[in-house]
Amino acid sequence: MLSDKMIPIFIKLKDFKVCIFGFGEVGRRRLDKIISGEPKKITIYTKENVDEETMSYYKNICNIEFITCNVEDLREEEIEEVIKEHDFIITAMDEKNNRKIVNIAKRFSKFINSSTFERNVNFIIPAYCYRDGIYFAVYTQGKSPLIARHIRKLVENYIENHGYEIDLQNSLRSFLKEYIPSQRDRKEILEEIFRNKDFKRELLELIKKYKKID
Repeated sequence: MLSDKMIPIFIKLKDFKVCIFGFGEVGRRRLDKIISGEPKKITIYTKENVDEETMSYYKNICNIEFITCNVEDLREEEIEEVIKEHDFIITAMDEKNNRKIVNIAKRFSKFINSSTFERNVNFIIPAYCYRDGIYFAVYTQGKSPLIARHIRKLVENYIENHGYEIDLQNSLRSFLKEYIPSQRDRKEILEEIFRNKDFKRELLELIKKYKKID
């Protein structure tokens, strides 16, 4: 369990450097998620040689560097130098090495994520989905990644099957903001409308009609 409560945020990574220690199954999953944030640079430290096909694949989609190195052989001062050069640190190794890297990263006030859920981490990469401009994230503090994945799929399916309602509400909110200054009044109107299925259908058709005219 984390020592302090955390709040979910979304952040653009384009101006930040990310370092990932470990490139096993978990490390690759972390990398695949981080890539979508388009970091300025990603550095991977792995004791296993990465094949040319894998390196070429990732180098074609992001600015990434693979360094073959057994982190256990590095002195603490060397690890410190690596961490100081990056903004976000992800460690996906064994618990002992993860804890060591977490402690060093915290000393330098870095954002740090660990695959073994140390109490001192301050950076979480949850299960999430993105559909049609909508982000949704769920995190179980490592208690049940399968449940988190299941919830994510449920939300993805809901968004895909209710796209017209999302478009309708977006268009209607824009319209109401022009004529009704009170957020509370707008909320009551939207709730009333979305309880009336016939009105929703008719209103959506009107919106589509006048969008074509424009």
